[in-house]
Amino acid sequence: MMNMERRNGEDKPVIRKALVELDGKPFKFFEANREEWAVKTSFTYPGAIQYYGPAEVCDLTTRTLALEKA
Repeated sequence: MMNMERRNGEDKPVIRKALVELDGKPFKFFEANREEWAVKTSFTYPGAIQYYGPAEVCDLTTRTLALEKA
């Protein structure tokens, strides 16, 4: 999340802007499915955030992060 940018002649750590990367895997996944999703009710409802309980519930990564790793 952190990038180094030169500001006022010095390198400073800053949080990278959260722009959509059109060549990234998450957007490519959306692009491949958007026509189907436009006409169907296709969504994932993960439910509330789980802080305790079984690992298969608590340790899930977000869909976007899972796509970036793939």
